[in-house]
Amino acid sequence: MNSTGIFWIREDFRIENNPALSFATQSHDSVIALYIYNNNDFDNKREAQKWWVFKSLETLKKDLSDYKINLEIVKGNELEIFSKLNKKDNISIYWNKIYEPDVITKGKKIRDLFIKNEINYKYFKGNILNEFQEVKKNDGTPFKVFTPFWRNAEQVYLNQPPSKNYIIKKKIKKISYFNKCIEPKDILPKKKLV
Repeated sequence: MNSTGIFWIREDFRIENNPALSFATQSHDSVIALYIYNNNDFDNKREAQKWWVFKSLETLKKDLSDYKINLEIVKGNELEIFSKLNKKDNISIYWNKIYEPDVITKGKKIRDLFIKNEINYKYFKGNILNEFQEVKKNDGTPFKVFTPFWRNAEQVYLNQPPSKNYIIKKKIKKISYFNKCIEPKDILPKKKLV
């Protein structure tokens, strides 16, 4: 039985050039796109960001539908949601990395949770040209001056084999996986009455 692939959406509200989504669609017969709406990430000063997330998810949902991939939005804390998954669920989870320190710390906790619960997972390079460890001086130490760093970083990037454009494979049918999903419009800020 082929497991289900879950593409965990974080900052990558796109179909094109999306390595995690591409890998999931090429590795599984069934794929679900998951966005976890953690209300703690949005305080009252981030109302415009909620609108942007709503529009991004609305557009992505339409795009994914063309590939017969269901977008499921779950409200809650990432660790709590992922802690409910285990090996018997027969799923694999894929995501693209984010390089902010707080997100990296949370990502390590989630990775450890997946290891403990025997969940298959794989993460991919995020929205950067090169990983930091790919750009070093000839002696293996990091650069301290920008211009030589930039020249080296440019060469590392140009010498990489071209991507396969991260092709998204269309699925046979849409499936659902998570319970109590919300719609993109549920993320919109609530209007205050004066």
